[in-house]
Amino acid sequence: MIGDTINPVFREETPVKRMHVVGIVAATLALFAASASACTFTFSYDSISAPIGTVGDVGIRVQKTHARCTMTSMDEYKIDGEGIQILGETAWEDLGGGLYEKWVRVSLAEAGDGALRISKTCTKEGYEEKILPIAVLVPEEDAAWAAAWSGEYPFDEPSGVDSVLDAVAVSDETLSVGGLTLALPAGAELPSAFPETVRVFFAADDGVPTALLLVGEGLFVRFEHLIG
Repeated sequence: MIGDTINPVFREETPVKRMHVVGIVAATLALFAASASACTFTFSYDSISAPIGTVGDVGIRVQKTHARCTMTSMDEYKIDGEGIQILGETAWEDLGGGLYEKWVRVSLAEAGDGALRISKTCTKEGYEEKILPIAVLVPEEDAAWAAAWSGEYPFDEPSGVDSVLDAVAVSDETLSVGGLTLALPAGAELPSAFPETVRVFFAADDGVPTALLLVGEGLFVRFEHLIG
Protein backbone atom coordinates (compact mmCIF):
# COMPACT_ATOMS: atom_id res chain seq x y z
CA MET A 1 0.00 0.00 0.00
CA ILE A 2 1.17 3.51 -0.72
CA GLY A 3 2.48 5.54 2.18
CA ASP A 4 0.76 8.59 3.65
CA THR A 5 2.99 11.09 1.83
CA ILE A 6 3.35 10.76 -1.92
CA ASN A 7 5.56 12.75 -4.23
CA PRO A 8 3.46 13.39 -7.38
CA VAL A 9 6.24 12.41 -9.78
CA PHE A 10 6.05 9.39 -12.04
CA ARG A 11 8.91 7.10 -11.08
CA GLU A 12 10.52 3.83 -12.06
CA GLU A 13 11.73 0.89 -9.99
CA THR A 14 15.09 -0.41 -11.21
CA PRO A 15 17.31 -3.29 -10.03
CA VAL A 16 19.93 -0.73 -8.95
CA LYS A 17 17.87 1.80 -7.03
CA ARG A 18 14.17 1.47 -6.35
CA MET A 19 11.94 4.44 -7.17
CA HIS A 20 14.58 6.05 -9.41
CA VAL A 21 13.17 9.11 -11.19
CA VAL A 22 12.88 8.76 -14.97
CA GLY A 23 11.98 11.31 -17.59
CA ILE A 24 8.54 10.93 -19.13
CA VAL A 25 6.52 12.77 -21.72
CA ALA A 26 3.69 14.00 -19.50
CA ALA A 27 2.14 17.32 -18.58
CA THR A 28 1.26 17.72 -14.92
CA LEU A 29 -2.03 19.46 -14.29
CA ALA A 30 -1.78 22.70 -12.28
CA LEU A 31 -3.58 22.14 -8.99
CA PHE A 32 -6.00 19.65 -10.55
CA ALA A 33 -8.02 22.35 -12.29
CA ALA A 34 -11.73 21.62 -11.85
CA SER A 35 -14.75 22.74 -13.87
CA ALA A 36 -18.37 23.28 -12.92
CA SER A 37 -19.89 20.11 -14.38
CA ALA A 38 -22.02 17.62 -12.46
CA CYS A 39 -19.06 15.49 -11.39
CA THR A 40 -15.57 16.37 -12.59
CA PHE A 41 -12.70 13.88 -12.73
CA THR A 42 -9.10 15.06 -13.02
CA PHE A 43 -5.73 13.28 -13.03
CA SER A 44 -2.34 14.63 -11.96
CA TYR A 45 -1.12 14.07 -15.55
CA ASP A 46 -2.61 14.84 -18.96
CA SER A 47 -0.86 11.74 -20.35
CA ILE A 48 2.01 9.41 -19.54
CA SER A 49 4.66 7.86 -21.79
CA ALA A 50 7.21 5.58 -20.13
CA PRO A 51 8.97 2.21 -20.59
CA ILE A 52 7.35 -1.07 -19.62
CA GLY A 53 8.04 -1.93 -15.97
CA THR A 54 7.87 1.70 -14.86
CA VAL A 55 6.04 2.28 -11.57
CA GLY A 56 4.54 5.59 -10.50
CA ASP A 57 1.90 7.40 -8.46
CA VAL A 58 -1.07 9.07 -10.16
CA GLY A 59 -3.37 11.45 -8.32
CA ILE A 60 -7.12 11.40 -9.00
CA ARG A 61 -9.61 14.04 -7.89
CA VAL A 62 -13.40 13.95 -7.95
CA GLN A 63 -15.31 17.22 -7.65
CA LYS A 64 -18.96 16.76 -6.77
CA THR A 65 -21.23 19.70 -7.60
CA HIS A 66 -24.74 18.32 -7.03
CA ALA A 67 -26.13 19.45 -3.69
CA ARG A 68 -27.56 15.99 -3.07
CA CYS A 69 -25.24 13.45 -4.67
CA THR A 70 -26.78 10.01 -5.14
CA MET A 71 -23.34 8.37 -4.76
CA THR A 72 -23.47 7.51 -1.06
CA SER A 73 -19.92 6.14 -0.92
CA MET A 74 -16.69 7.00 -2.72
CA ASP A 75 -16.20 3.25 -3.12
CA GLU A 76 -18.89 3.41 -5.82
CA TYR A 77 -16.35 5.08 -8.11
CA LYS A 78 -14.52 2.43 -10.15
CA ILE A 79 -10.83 2.67 -10.98
CA ASP A 80 -9.33 0.29 -13.54
CA GLY A 81 -7.19 0.32 -16.65
CA GLU A 82 -5.65 -1.40 -19.66
CA GLY A 83 -2.00 -2.31 -20.12
CA ILE A 84 -1.26 -1.46 -16.50
CA GLN A 85 -1.51 -2.97 -13.03
CA ILE A 86 -2.77 -1.16 -9.95
CA LEU A 87 -0.34 -2.07 -7.16
CA GLY A 88 -1.98 -0.06 -4.39
CA GLU A 89 -3.98 3.04 -3.59
CA THR A 90 -4.73 5.42 -0.77
CA ALA A 91 -8.15 5.90 0.75
CA TRP A 92 -10.22 8.77 -0.60
CA GLU A 93 -9.45 12.00 1.26
CA ASP A 94 -12.25 14.54 1.75
CA LEU A 95 -10.73 17.95 0.95
CA GLY A 96 -13.97 19.81 1.60
CA GLY A 97 -16.44 21.49 -0.72
CA GLY A 98 -17.32 18.19 -2.40
CA LEU A 99 -13.71 17.62 -3.50
CA TYR A 100 -12.10 14.19 -2.94
CA GLU A 101 -8.62 12.92 -3.74
CA LYS A 102 -6.74 9.64 -3.82
CA TRP A 103 -3.40 8.40 -5.17
CA VAL A 104 -3.01 5.21 -7.19
CA ARG A 105 0.27 3.36 -7.73
CA VAL A 106 0.43 1.85 -11.21
CA SER A 107 2.91 -0.44 -12.96
CA LEU A 108 3.16 -0.41 -16.76
CA ALA A 109 2.59 -4.04 -17.67
CA GLU A 110 1.93 -4.42 -21.41
CA ALA A 111 3.66 -2.58 -24.24
CA GLY A 112 1.40 -0.47 -26.42
CA ASP A 113 -1.48 1.88 -25.72
CA GLY A 114 -2.75 1.70 -22.16
CA ALA A 115 -4.99 3.72 -19.88
CA LEU A 116 -6.03 4.46 -16.31
CA ARG A 117 -9.77 5.03 -15.94
CA ILE A 118 -12.13 6.36 -13.28
CA SER A 119 -15.85 5.87 -13.86
CA LYS A 120 -19.21 6.03 -12.14
CA THR A 121 -22.85 5.19 -12.79
CA CYS A 122 -25.40 7.30 -10.92
CA THR A 123 -29.15 7.89 -11.15
CA LYS A 124 -28.79 11.58 -12.06
CA GLU A 125 -26.07 11.56 -14.73
CA GLY A 126 -25.82 7.89 -15.74
CA TYR A 127 -22.40 6.61 -16.79
CA GLU A 128 -19.43 8.99 -16.79
CA GLU A 129 -15.72 8.31 -17.11
CA LYS A 130 -12.35 9.97 -17.46
CA ILE A 131 -9.38 8.25 -19.11
CA LEU A 132 -5.69 8.98 -18.63
CA PRO A 133 -3.85 7.86 -21.81
CA ILE A 134 -0.70 5.85 -21.10
CA ALA A 135 1.84 4.88 -23.78
CA VAL A 136 3.83 1.85 -22.59
CA LEU A 137 7.15 1.92 -24.44
CA VAL A 138 9.77 -0.73 -25.19
CA PRO A 139 12.01 -1.50 -22.19
CA GLU A 140 15.25 0.29 -21.43
CA GLU A 141 18.47 -1.73 -21.23
CA ASP A 142 19.29 -0.78 -17.64
CA ALA A 143 15.77 -1.05 -16.19
CA ALA A 144 13.68 -3.68 -14.42
CA TRP A 145 12.37 -5.53 -17.49
CA ALA A 146 15.86 -6.13 -18.95
CA ALA A 147 17.23 -7.33 -15.61
CA ALA A 148 14.32 -9.72 -15.14
CA TRP A 149 14.54 -11.11 -18.66
CA SER A 150 18.23 -11.88 -18.08
CA GLY A 151 17.33 -13.86 -14.95
CA GLU A 152 17.88 -11.28 -12.19
CA TYR A 153 14.89 -10.66 -9.92
CA PRO A 154 14.60 -6.86 -9.96
CA PHE A 155 13.10 -6.31 -6.50
CA ASP A 156 14.41 -6.68 -2.94
CA GLU A 157 11.74 -8.96 -1.51
CA PRO A 158 11.08 -11.78 -0.95
CA SER A 159 14.22 -13.91 -0.53
CA GLY A 160 14.77 -17.35 -2.07
CA VAL A 161 13.45 -16.39 -5.50
CA ASP A 162 14.12 -18.59 -8.53
CA SER A 163 12.96 -18.44 -12.14
CA VAL A 164 12.14 -20.65 -15.10
CA LEU A 165 12.24 -19.79 -18.81
CA ASP A 166 9.90 -21.63 -21.18
CA ALA A 167 6.50 -21.59 -22.82
CA VAL A 168 3.59 -21.02 -20.44
CA ALA A 169 0.20 -22.66 -20.03
CA VAL A 170 -2.59 -21.28 -17.85
CA SER A 171 -5.02 -23.54 -16.00
CA ASP A 172 -7.48 -22.33 -13.36
CA GLU A 173 -5.32 -20.57 -10.74
CA THR A 174 -1.93 -21.90 -11.84
CA LEU A 175 0.82 -21.36 -14.41
CA SER A 176 2.66 -24.29 -15.95
CA VAL A 177 6.17 -23.34 -17.09
CA GLY A 178 9.13 -25.63 -17.83
CA GLY A 179 7.58 -28.62 -16.09
CA LEU A 180 6.70 -26.61 -12.96
CA THR A 181 3.20 -25.78 -11.75
CA LEU A 182 3.12 -22.42 -10.01
CA ALA A 183 0.25 -21.07 -7.93
CA LEU A 184 -1.14 -17.63 -8.71
CA PRO A 185 -1.95 -15.33 -5.77
CA ALA A 186 -5.62 -14.51 -5.23
CA GLY A 187 -6.67 -11.58 -7.39
CA ALA A 188 -3.97 -12.12 -10.03
CA GLU A 189 -4.88 -10.94 -13.52
CA LEU A 190 -3.15 -12.27 -16.63
CA PRO A 191 -2.83 -10.88 -20.16
CA SER A 192 -5.11 -12.32 -22.84
CA ALA A 193 -2.10 -13.54 -24.89
CA PHE A 194 1.46 -14.63 -24.13
CA PRO A 195 4.64 -14.56 -26.21
CA GLU A 196 6.19 -17.89 -27.20
CA THR A 197 8.64 -17.82 -24.28
CA VAL A 198 8.33 -16.19 -20.87
CA ARG A 199 10.37 -16.08 -17.69
CA VAL A 200 8.48 -16.57 -14.45
CA PHE A 201 10.00 -15.81 -11.05
CA PHE A 202 8.64 -17.76 -8.09
CA ALA A 203 9.20 -18.49 -4.43
CA ALA A 204 7.96 -21.29 -2.18
CA ASP A 205 5.18 -20.31 0.22
CA ASP A 206 4.53 -23.13 2.71
CA GLY A 207 6.09 -25.49 0.22
CA VAL A 208 3.92 -24.32 -2.70
CA PRO A 209 5.80 -22.47 -5.49
CA THR A 210 4.00 -19.17 -6.08
CA ALA A 211 4.50 -16.91 -9.10
CA LEU A 212 5.93 -13.46 -8.32
CA LEU A 213 6.70 -11.93 -11.71
CA LEU A 214 6.13 -12.83 -15.35
CA VAL A 215 8.22 -11.22 -18.09
CA GLY A 216 8.27 -11.74 -21.83
CA GLU A 217 8.29 -9.71 -25.01
CA GLY A 218 5.98 -6.78 -24.26
CA LEU A 219 5.02 -8.08 -20.80
CA PHE A 220 5.98 -7.23 -17.22
CA VAL A 221 3.26 -8.66 -14.97
CA ARG A 222 3.73 -8.52 -11.18
CA PHE A 223 2.11 -10.71 -8.54
CA GLU A 224 4.23 -10.09 -5.43
CA HIS A 225 2.04 -7.20 -4.26
CA LEU A 226 -0.86 -9.66 -3.88
CA ILE A 227 1.01 -11.87 -1.40
CA GLY A 228 0.91 -11.36 2.35
